Amino acid sequence: MPYVLGIDIGAGATKAAVCRRTDGAAGGWGPAQPVTLGLRSRTVSSGLVLTPEGDVVPADHGRAPAATSVGGYLHRVGDSLPMLFGDDYFPAHGLVAAMARWVVDRVWQQLDEPPERIALAYPSVWGNGRLHLVHSALGEADLAQTALVTRARAVVETHQAAGRVPAAGGMLLVYRIGGSTCEISVVVSHAPGRLELLGCAEMAEVSGFDLRDATPADARAVIQSTVDLALHTVSSCGATRGDLVAVLIAGGSDDVYPHVSDLLSAAFPVPVLRDPDPPMTVAAGAALAVRPLVRRPAPPPGAPRAAIAAQRPDNHQPGGHQPDSHQPGGPLLGGPLPGGQLHGGQLPGGQLRGGQSAGGQPAGYQLLDGRLPDAHLAGGQLPGVAGLLDAAGQPDMSGGLTSWPEISRDNRAQDRPSRPPVDVAAVRAGER
Repeated sequence: MPYVLGIDIGAGATKAAVCRRTDGAAGGWGPAQPVTLGLRSRTVSSGLVLTPEGDVVPADHGRAPAATSVGGYLHRVGDSLPMLFGDDYFPAHGLVAAMARWVVDRVWQQLDEPPERIALAYPSVWGNGRLHLVHSALGEADLAQTALVTRARAVVETHQAAGRVPAAGGMLLVYRIGGSTCEISVVVSHAPGRLELLGCAEMAEVSGFDLRDATPADARAVIQSTVDLALHTVSSCGATRGDLVAVLIAGGSDDVYPHVSDLLSAAFPVPVLRDPDPPMTVAAGAALAVRPLVRRPAPPPGAPRAAIAAQRPDNHQPGGHQPDSHQPGGPLLGGPLPGGQLHGGQLPGGQLRGGQSAGGQPAGYQLLDGRLPDAHLAGGQLPGVAGLLDAAGQPDMSGGLTSWPEISRDNRAQDRPSRPPVDVAAVRAGER
């Protein structure tokens, strides 16, 4: 059964979730479901080891001593110094790609088919530099079509899918406490799949690891500093606490959550919400973010205007202004084509840059939360999207196309093995 895959690489553990298509190609998509990655648990260690055969595997799956594993690479992305791994040095973004490659292969093995789409969640505070490094490394790991989704967006997607917050309208505060950092984001949801990131901040001095053995009094004192950061982040966005619709919590253990919830409730006069499965909130939201839109049949010729309007996706505003989406927020991957024309080679929320992938072809299809990385505009068309725009640069709806085309599976050879090996040499620092 076709599925999309969401990956969340944390400081201590890596998680994955899938959304499966229901009732064939014409049906919708089911809810996000966790995938068992570990030998005895749903999660797997984010630490990586190198096997004698040269494979890169999680530390709890390898035969090498755990002391030889390397971790913390996600937050080292962008560092000029590579990380020691085995007997060689590797860039941190290459290790991120190796972990993602292992997860994709693991899920592929379990479900007997590759995912239609892949989403990798990343810290919301990242900029274009680190995104470019990770995107390039994913391409060398044969995952060039992986979409990069902010953690904030993934959290919002999970709560929206459960109906806890509206799909359009309202300002949200996303509070995520992970194993090594605490991440605060302020977002506005304009429409289904249209998310704008107003501001974000990260505190490396406070983490879930630090709070595990703390007394209740110490834990509340430490968490109060993150609540103060949340108040400052909201204020820096030109908003007040009363402008918020809800506070969304992700991560955090059951011991930490009551302190976080109490302090946030005291600071913000809005509902403080938490997903019933906190460890999987980000992975599930990443999978939800890349579900292809279900196409509706084009109305017959001569259909009444009301019937034509009924065929249009809810968040399509013909000829109207679409809300801007500033990096790193942006429109949903596979979302509807914004009304109006492309001005200066730009889409709302990002630029169409003129780069190409390593193979010389336009790089993939995915939006990096509002951007088409390394893509170019040629002859009024987007890469791989024939006839999407007419000669005037307007959306060409003559064929009944009212949304971005669905993304086909990547061009893997038919005789490719069920579990492709990871090419460790592809991410070696010396070969970059």
